Amino acid sequence: MNTNTVKPGLTRTRTKRAKRSVEITEFDAFVRRILRAYARRVAAGDIEALRSLAALSTDVDAMTRLAVTGLRQPPYRYSWAEIADRLGVSRQAVQMRYGDRADRIALDERLIRAGLGVTVATLAQVFADHHPGSPARSLCPGCGFRYPDGVTDCPTNATVRPLLYRRRGEDKQALSVLTPDQFADLHNLKTARSNRTASRRAAQPTPLPSGEEPTLFGLAEGRATA
Repeated sequence: MNTNTVKPGLTRTRTKRAKRSVEITEFDAFVRRILRAYARRVAAGDIEALRSLAALSTDVDAMTRLAVTGLRQPPYRYSWAEIADRLGVSRQAVQMRYGDRADRIALDERLIRAGLGVTVATLAQVFADHHPGSPARSLCPGCGFRYPDGVTDCPTNATVRPLLYRRRGEDKQALSVLTPDQFADLHNLKTARSNRTASRRAAQPTPLPSGEEPTLFGLAEGRATA
């Protein structure tokens, strides 16, 4: 009886994947060396290149989106859960950030699930996850929404910001998840007003079918993501 019960095709696949993994590791190390060298050149006095260096984060996000799209398509068809596991985030978060446009303009699923019972702690965490940062990025770090000119709130934070501001006194400890920049931005009412109209316009929900009841956020339960 043949003791080798592993099918030859499977053996070849595993060997090929192992080799590919080594190549990717070497390529990853090469890219990191280039970035460190770039940073050293800027640090040596090339201040004009600082903006270009900082803009690389947007390029990395775009390339990550491209990679995720490829992994989701045939012949690989990796699930959102598998991709989220490698990125160390939730399935819902990675789907909103790297999914199609319908996913990226939907409200964060944590808001949809909570509805009227949403807590200050949830609002604060969602606000922190979707905050554009300082300096502001071109894409929301939480859902991948591309900000229109002059806007730094995605549809989720356009909804969360006024709620969190009004309820901030209910649970001051919950606000400890915010960085100093995020805390200050929450209290910047001028920024909030300028953001609200444009970002909410992008988040107009699909009309609910007859008979469905809207939730606190104007969407049916589970409508945020597939």
